[in-house]
Amino acid sequence: MIKTIALFIICSFAALAQTTHSATLTWTDTNPTGVTWTVYRATGLCSGTPTYSKIATALTVKTYEDLSVQPGNYCYTVTASYNSMESAPSNAAGAAIPSFSPTGLSITVK
Repeated sequence: MIKTIALFIICSFAALAQTTHSATLTWTDTNPTGVTWTVYRATGLCSGTPTYSKIATALTVKTYEDLSVQPGNYCYTVTASYNSMESAPSNAAGAAIPSFSPTGLSITVK
């Protein structure tokens, strides 16, 4: 029996010479040994009916770092698979990835 999965997202950002973005998903699950997870992502908000694409499969740990995000909104969900049966999707969790604006601008007039 596949049970409900709770999904959480932590967004992290690094302001480097080249801006990088990531969204780290973690979830809890009490399914038996041998369960694998699949991560789905939709571009945009979680409201309405998001169109999900599969971005990771056969995960054996309850975390996933999405390194391919760009500034914008994303909606994620996870399913569990056991004995070739896939569960219903987890709760949807949204991530808002901000753009990095320049800071510290100053002008000296002579």
